[in-house]
This record gives sequence, C-alpha cells and structure tokens, in this order.
Amino acid sequence: MTAANGGGLYFQVLREALGGADIELKFRVANWKRAKQMFYANRADLLLADYRSVGSRQFFPLWHLDMDPPVVLFSLQTFVSAEKLKDKTVGWLLGYEFDQFLPVSVNGVEVSAEQFGFDMLEYGRLDAYISYDNNVPQTLRPKLKRLQLAPAQPLYPVFQNTFAGRQLAAEFDRGMQRLYQSGRLAQIYAEHFQQAGFPALQR
Repeated sequence: MTAANGGGLYFQVLREALGGADIELKFRVANWKRAKQMFYANRADLLLADYRSVGSRQFFPLWHLDMDPPVVLFSLQTFVSAEKLKDKTVGWLLGYEFDQFLPVSVNGVEVSAEQFGFDMLEYGRLDAYISYDNNVPQTLRPKLKRLQLAPAQPLYPVFQNTFAGRQLAAEFDRGMQRLYQSGRLAQIYAEHFQQAGFPALQR
C-alpha cells in the first residue's frame, strides 16, 4: 500500500484527496517503529496509518483509509484462549505492539520481516506468532492453528494535534468526500474498494 518510491494505493489517495489544496507532499518510508518515532518527535506531519485511539498528540480525520484485517495469533499447538499464552514466547513484526491485544504478559520477540516470524514459529523458536492471515506462507497454512485477537478495524491517517494538523485533516476529509461522491474513490481502490469499508456507492 506504500512503496519507497512514493508509489502505492495510500500515497495515491493522499495525493488526490489533498490535491486541490496546493499542498506539497514529501513521503518518507520507514519501518513502523521508526515511522511512529518520527511522527511523535514532530519530524512528520502525518503518519500512515493507525487505529483510532485516545491521546493528546494525534488527531484523526472522519474518513478512514482502509480496513485492517483481523489480528490473528498463529501457532502449531492449540491455545483455547489468549490467557494460556502467559509467559510463552510470542513474536510480531517490529513496532506493531500486538501484545496490546493479549490479556497476559508474554516473552515478546519483535522480528524485522513477516517471513522471519513464521520461520521462527515453524522451527520452534516461537510458541506463537501474531500477524494477519494474508501474510501466512502457503506451505505453512495447513499446519497452523488460529486464534483471532482483534476484529477488522478502520485504519486512519494520523495528523498532528495542532492547528495546522487539524486543518490538514479537514482538507483530507473534504478531499475524500469529493473523491467518493464523484466515484473516483471507487476507481482508485478498484478491487480493494469493498474491503476498505466505505459506504456503497449509490448508482
């Protein structure tokens, strides 16, 4: 959805939603942990993309960008509930903080790539790995047990909670409304439009 060269669906949506406001966009691509650090150190005006949350530092627009798929715990053995993971070794992608969905403390391991996490799970270095179903390697699918930790949730661009940040968020909302009403949003998202959870277009 985002590429280092400035390509990808989310960047295209931002360009078109903010395109009428004479705003110059400069994209910096980093891993999620570094991206969040940049945003909260005020070195970025906008963070792509996160769940809506309560806090004084961030401001969320009305329009979301996408629906994040359900967060799933994968394991080779069956865990009837997340409580059974207490003190187990559980991995997730660097910066994703998926332990927020666990009701017990675990030995958390952050990995730099999804493939590493699933490899560690397969070779017994992890008791469980938290990710999304579409990241599971095809060869591993039949072997894995699944436990959903969180349902699908909207993902929002996150703006700084400043006067300028709130103005930018309002401009994003106006742009998204314009793109939606014109049918352009459905064109941009193409086969992803239904999955993104926007209202169905009236034909």
